This record gives sequence, C-alpha cells and structure tokens, in this order.
Amino acid sequence: MIPIKIETLLEGRKVEQNRIEYKEGFNPSEIVHTICGYANDIAGVDGGYLVIGVKTENGLPILPPVGVPDELLDDIQLKIFQHCNKIEPRYIPKIEIVEYQGVNLVYLKCAAGDAGPYQAPVDVYSKKEAGKEQDRTMKYWIRPASLTVEAKQSEVAELFEKFATIPFVDRINSRASMEHIRRGYLEDFIRESNSSLIEELNVRSLEDLLVSEEVAEEKDEGIAIKNIGLLMFGERPDKLIAGSKIELVRFHDKEAEASDFTEKTFYGPIWKQVRDALDYIKTTVIEEKVVKVDGRAEADRFFNYPYNALEEALVNAVLHKNYKEDVPVEIRIYLDQIQIINFPGPDYYIDMEKFAAGKVRARRYRNPKIGEFFKEIDLSEKKSTGISKILRELKRNGSPMPEFETDVDRTYMITTIRIHERFEIENTNFAQKNERSLSEVLSEVLTQKDYNKVSAIVSFMEEHGEITPKEAEAVTGKSAATVRRYFKILTGTRYIVAEGSTNNMVYHIAANLP
Repeated sequence: MIPIKIETLLEGRKVEQNRIEYKEGFNPSEIVHTICGYANDIAGVDGGYLVIGVKTENGLPILPPVGVPDELLDDIQLKIFQHCNKIEPRYIPKIEIVEYQGVNLVYLKCAAGDAGPYQAPVDVYSKKEAGKEQDRTMKYWIRPASLTVEAKQSEVAELFEKFATIPFVDRINSRASMEHIRRGYLEDFIRESNSSLIEELNVRSLEDLLVSEEVAEEKDEGIAIKNIGLLMFGERPDKLIAGSKIELVRFHDKEAEASDFTEKTFYGPIWKQVRDALDYIKTTVIEEKVVKVDGRAEADRFFNYPYNALEEALVNAVLHKNYKEDVPVEIRIYLDQIQIINFPGPDYYIDMEKFAAGKVRARRYRNPKIGEFFKEIDLSEKKSTGISKILRELKRNGSPMPEFETDVDRTYMITTIRIHERFEIENTNFAQKNERSLSEVLSEVLTQKDYNKVSAIVSFMEEHGEITPKEAEAVTGKSAATVRRYFKILTGTRYIVAEGSTNNMVYHIAANLP
C-alpha cells in the first residue's frame, strides 16, 4: 500500500510538486520514461509519484479529475507491468487503483532505485502494437526538475558515478517496511554494543531507534529502511535481499557423497547468522585433543580446528559478500577440512600471494557499514587484520596454513582450513556428535501427551530454526494462551530458549542439544 494518501498528494501537502507527474490518459512510452527517471533519481529526492487520470494546468492538477474509465483499469495495470519489464535493469513501481471524488485513478509510487542506472527504449510499443516501425534504442531517462528528459553524456556519467558510489547496503530498500524489522534484535544489539541508546530503549519508538542507528531515513511518506537495516535487524532479510543467509553442508564420509550429508541454513540478522553457525560448529565439529609428553608435566593441547580462525574466516566472508548477488555464504564441512565460500572474491588489484601472507591492505572496502556494526559487538577487528589473525591462530594451534582460492575474474573466494594433522580422520566420528534431531530429543524427555501437543511447533522449528508465538498459533491452530502453555513445556526442557521482549519474543533451538 502506498503510504501517502491520494488526497494528500493532490492537495500538494507533504510532497513537492516536482516529484509528481500527472497524466490525463495512458501513453505507455512517456509513462515508462517517467518511471525510469524516478528510478534514476538524479536529483536525489527519492523518486516520485505518477497519477493517471488527472489533467494539469501549469503543472498543477485540475480538480475534480477526469478519472480513468473502469473498463480500462485492468488493462492499464497489466500494460504498465509489461512495459516496465523493458526497463533495464528491471524496475517495477508500486501500483494502486484509488477512488477520488467519484472517479478512479491509477496511482504509482516510484521509489529511487538501488540497482541502476536504469534505461528504457524510446518506444515501448512493439511494431505490431503501434502498426509502424518503433525506435527501440535504449536511453537513460532522468528528471532533473519536473520534466522527464533523455540524459546527456555527462549526466549518464553522473548516474554511473551515483550508483557506483552508494554501497548497496546503504541504499533504501523500497520493499521494506517496519513489519520486516524485529525490535528484539535491535534492542539486543544496542545493549551488547553498550550504545548510549540503552537508556532510551523504553521511551523511543522503533522508528526513532532505526534512524538513530542510521539504518533508516525519515521521508515524506514515513520511515524508509536501508538494506543495512534489514541485514542487521530484519526478521528474515533473505526474503527481501536474496542470498543474505548462511548455508552449511556437512559430509559424513570420506568421499563426500551427496547421499550422506547434513544441511542447515542460518537465517535472521547477519551477525546472528554468524554466531549461530559458529555455535553449531563449536558444539558439533570442534574437538580438543590432549597428548601427554614423556618427561614433561604439561601436556600438548590442540584442536582439530581453532575456533578463532574459523570465526575470522566466516566473519570475513559475511563482511565482504556482495549482497546484490543472490548467492549465500556457504560452509562446507568435510572429514578433513572446512571450506568457507563467498561471492565475489578479492578485488582485482589485490595480489593473492601477498593476500595469503596477510600483507595486503585494502584500498576500499565492500561493506564498510557492516564492518562498523560488527566492530561494535566485537565480531570484527580493525580493517585489514582478518587474514593475519587467521594465520596467527592456525600457527598457534599447530594447524596447516590456510588456502585461498579464486578464479581469474575474482567471482568467488574459497577459504580452506584443514584439520590438524594429529587428528586421525578414521577415529573421528563426526556423524555421532550432536547430530540428533530436536524431535528425537524431545520425544524422549517429554511425555507422549506433551509431545503430541507441541509436535507441530517442533516440526516447524526443525525446518526454520526458530518460531514466533504468532507462527506457533498458525501451525497449531490454537489460541495465544494455549500456545504460551506449549512454550512453557518446551522451554522447561532447556532445549528451547526464548529471546527478545514480551512483544517480540522468538524461540530458538538451544546450542546444547545432546
């Protein structure tokens, strides 16, 4: 739903007139050019609005509007979608049919795009539709003021610079709303980072807190959430930013056959994904060995994989991922090595030999804002120290040095950390350590009657890793009061833990699952 009411728009309140385009009728090419111009947002005003069914005089709407005939409404909406598919990269505005003063209008909200520059053909009609030859030349369209025009060469260069200099995570996500943000995650982060906002948590709204954290902006229509806001505090950022999750695959035999493996996917804020994935590895993969040495009181202690090295490698992957790409960070656990894969790889100017030796200092950073947030909760240290830390931790543990693999085009990076050579693969029963399912464990510790009550919740949690009270009500078909009793049963086992405030509660599977 478009936040600004049509009444507010037509009466000239809240939105400047140069951000509004009125059309009496439906001219597809002009309308697509205007949409493209709003998406390019060369003036930096966060796009604009387009209303079909309104005459103008000197740029101002003539009221009452002429409206759009009822029989044309569906056809116009369909054609807008069809012709917007000709915009490159693809851009679709929000479209609504609204009634105003007894007539119907087609109302479009065109937010500033985040993947441009955008271009569209001079003529969007096909030859068959128009009955004559059409100019299919692609042009960049802009709205430097209240008119839509073709961008000149210098303006095209400006557009490329504009989109290149705004990191993806700092861009407004036009599909995001407050419903995608969980206050509990934001409050947890603020407390852990020891922010000055701690004292204001009980008196400030969620919108105020997001603006204060600089992950959202106040606009005419309300709060506009940036991609960084979704990534840091979103319930499921992967639903709006495809690929913003961590996928883990664990192979249980030497051949790494597709038939014998475990898969897990970690969702939620990216900092929580990192911690959840590391908790899983710590409790199910990492082992310590103690070897007594003759003639020495102190025994040798070492791990199959040093936790701190894995932590740094995973943090680096999440920190340097290109969130415009819809591929997740991957963790692949073999019997003798762990691989962490992210996309893309290091920048072209980085010498991989120096990189592997920890001697490269980046000239620019892919996601500086994420780095700053991670530092606030001690997930990341100062810039350009990640590889050095991995090398240091591996050496301290007596582990082999890591391997860093990429291709000529630097489209990916695989960080491989090999098992400590004094761990014998054949004696390491990976499949038996903490690999029991939640349903197996709970069916043993609960009575059959209690387990039957909560089984739907358990199944949901095994698939998604967590559940909210509302989701529990939906999957069980029970009332809120009954669901609260079910959660009391589950948390009483200590294998399900609650997180967040009363109004933003979420339940997770505990890391200590036997």
